[in-house]
Amino acid sequence: MAVVVDDSNAMDTQPNAALPGSVILRLSGISKFYARIPALTDVSVDFNAGEVHAILGENGAGKSTLMNIIAGVIRPQIGTIEFDGRIVSNLSPETAAALGIAISYQHPAILDDLSVLENLRVSLPPSLFAGKSPRAVAQAILDQVGLTVPLRARSDILTVAQKQLLEIGKALAIKPKVLILDEPTASLDQDATDLLFRCVREVAKAGTSVIYITHRLAELRQIAQRVTVLRDGRKRGSALVAEVSDQDLLAMIVGRRMGSAFPPKADGVGDINFAVGSLSGQNFNDVSFDVARGQILGIAGVAGNGQSELMRALAGLQPSKGEVRLSGQALSPHDLVHNAAFMPSDRHAEGLATGLTIRENAAISALDKFSSFGIVKRKAEMEHVSDAFQSLAVKAPSMEAAVKSLSGGNQQKVVMARALLSDPGLIIADEPTQGVDVGARAEIYRILREVSAKGIPVVVNSSDAAELEGLCDKVIVMSRGRVVETLVGADVAEDRIVAAAVGALTHVDREDNRNYNASASGWRHFVQTDNATAVPLTLVMILLALYVFSQNSHYLSSFNIGNILMLATALGFIALGQTVALILGGIDLSVGPLAGFLVVVASFFVNDGQAPSVILLGFALMFGLAIVVGLVNGLLIRFASFTPIAATLAMYIGLQGCSFILRDSPGGYINAAVVEWITWQIGPIPVAFAVLVLIALAAEYGLRNQRWGWQLRAMGSNEDSARRIGLRIDRTFVAGYVASALFTVLGAIMLMAQIGVGDPAQGANYTLASITAVVLGGTSLRGGRGTFVGSVLGALLLTEVLNAVSFLGLSQTYQYVFQGALILLAALIYSTVRERAAAPH
Repeated sequence: MAVVVDDSNAMDTQPNAALPGSVILRLSGISKFYARIPALTDVSVDFNAGEVHAILGENGAGKSTLMNIIAGVIRPQIGTIEFDGRIVSNLSPETAAALGIAISYQHPAILDDLSVLENLRVSLPPSLFAGKSPRAVAQAILDQVGLTVPLRARSDILTVAQKQLLEIGKALAIKPKVLILDEPTASLDQDATDLLFRCVREVAKAGTSVIYITHRLAELRQIAQRVTVLRDGRKRGSALVAEVSDQDLLAMIVGRRMGSAFPPKADGVGDINFAVGSLSGQNFNDVSFDVARGQILGIAGVAGNGQSELMRALAGLQPSKGEVRLSGQALSPHDLVHNAAFMPSDRHAEGLATGLTIRENAAISALDKFSSFGIVKRKAEMEHVSDAFQSLAVKAPSMEAAVKSLSGGNQQKVVMARALLSDPGLIIADEPTQGVDVGARAEIYRILREVSAKGIPVVVNSSDAAELEGLCDKVIVMSRGRVVETLVGADVAEDRIVAAAVGALTHVDREDNRNYNASASGWRHFVQTDNATAVPLTLVMILLALYVFSQNSHYLSSFNIGNILMLATALGFIALGQTVALILGGIDLSVGPLAGFLVVVASFFVNDGQAPSVILLGFALMFGLAIVVGLVNGLLIRFASFTPIAATLAMYIGLQGCSFILRDSPGGYINAAVVEWITWQIGPIPVAFAVLVLIALAAEYGLRNQRWGWQLRAMGSNEDSARRIGLRIDRTFVAGYVASALFTVLGAIMLMAQIGVGDPAQGANYTLASITAVVLGGTSLRGGRGTFVGSVLGALLLTEVLNAVSFLGLSQTYQYVFQGALILLAALIYSTVRERAAAPH
């Protein structure tokens, strides 16, 4: 058998002359270290045109590091990369894409706050859409991978499987010379997997070199011609797939020969300790089953037939109706939350708090066990967590390390450790081994079997029929939300599970054929997305105006309307700047003092009697200083490790101090002609307000339809994903803060005309007011979502409320009361609209 296995650096078993195609990508002596700990050591491997080359290895073996080096996401400290016979240095995601290297990540780089179409347009080269209908191009990409979702659907409502297909579609769209597929089938059903394999074979036949990372040996034999194994960051062997056995591959992967991955099943059947009767909920109906002591129950079926929803209902995380009994006691959904330990399929979204340490993630559900009178006993916590990690064979540099630094398999073990530490009455494991290597899977199977043997019911949902056969004592097969077959004992076999699922598919409504709200078009689509608050804000403004007018007939006079619009214009421009910062995932506390500071600066130049050139110099200086402030804010945040709040608060204080240094009291009256020009009105409508509306509409159009808008939202949606798709995030972030400052200049010009004098005490209150207006308008404080139109409406409503307080003869206290009430109302409207937009119909 032509295979080399060693513990250093194995050589390929075939000479280059025997390769089916020329070497298109060559890695030579690649090494990568993190804090002097090697992630890769002296790895050399060739990838040939027209060949599918599989990379195997346990989680933490260095596979992802190697792929990220090829994709340009990270750079090696040692070694060379040759592409098409030429050495490539300083490889970045942009240059990798330009060379023709595409990657589909195991955890898709899909931006939840962008639509499907926007994800494609921001991720793919503009040339792909040039001269063509973008929608037609995008639809062809989806059709290629069999994904049926509306192009306008926001990506956060897609399932994990749909995101994976979208990720694969992006990679295939550029017709790459090198295609990297990282665990592409981890969340796909059999139909989608078969379609993917056909696509892979087609692109390989066309000459593409496909690098295929998988943990499934069966897939390896279906799709790959060559395999390379990594372990502990080193290359352990390479061979033609047809000439190497599974046992040899497993020996290379784990460094030893392995027996069966599955522990022995229960010898006998005990009493029934978990029973479900006629349980119904979202996407599942009339589900009944029981689990005896010592048994593990499996749930099978094609993805999207109610399995995941059933698992969430059993964990008490989703409403359901029916009977659930644990050890003879009936449990409500509320009781299930406290009795069931849930292991979600998407550990990154639901299973881990990525900002916490490994220890904190494991202990967070069991803090009551380690505490007295609300104080955690660190020694007890450390002992229990350490014992759990030892039993699960968790590989971690330290319990205080960030959980995101662990490999996927070890992250999943942390999720399991948290479940076990909470002393659950029930274990609900949804795809527990998704994206987990062979060795880690065996550990997870062992722990689940040990837990079941102790009398704790275990329910496992898996898309891998072979896994269910090896692990489970009983399996229920679901289709269209109903149980179509129950298999017990010897009947729990892969072919029986697959036959039951496939045989029930004739009339299955695929999950990706749902009628999303996001498929609406035109005006309806406009108000159902980020601009959802436009209609309720407008209605509130109209109703408020009518009420105040009924109490004071002067409220709707031309003079007062003009006054409201003029005040709203200053706040509106500043709110537009705040919108940019919030969409980026930051905040700009300096906008208020910046506006006041710029007015003070202008008061030395824009005066009566000054030459036009001096006045123009004053305006130019305002814009120049704003650009400097924006640059400093952006650079402090991106390159000096300041948080947005810390950087802009420091700028807030600095600008406020500079204003008082320049003028310790009001002075420097603004040129009357300039004021008249800025405050020019046509009837009751200030021209400046019309300009604000036009700028907001243009900015809104760009935010939805131009690359800069997609990049801005991508940055705030998920910075890591934005980096992986090749966006220049640092430049985007700094440019965003410059844009925030430039919008503030326009607000300062309006403020200058309103107060008519350089007053160092003015401007600071616009910071809170701008945040209020932006939140009212529907922009998310978490980043990624926002609307310039909504911010203008928010500024207008806030100004109207403050004006109404005066007309109603109320004290200033009511201004703050109403302002707080408006923020709460905005948050309520925003969250309600998001829930309705995400709900399937």
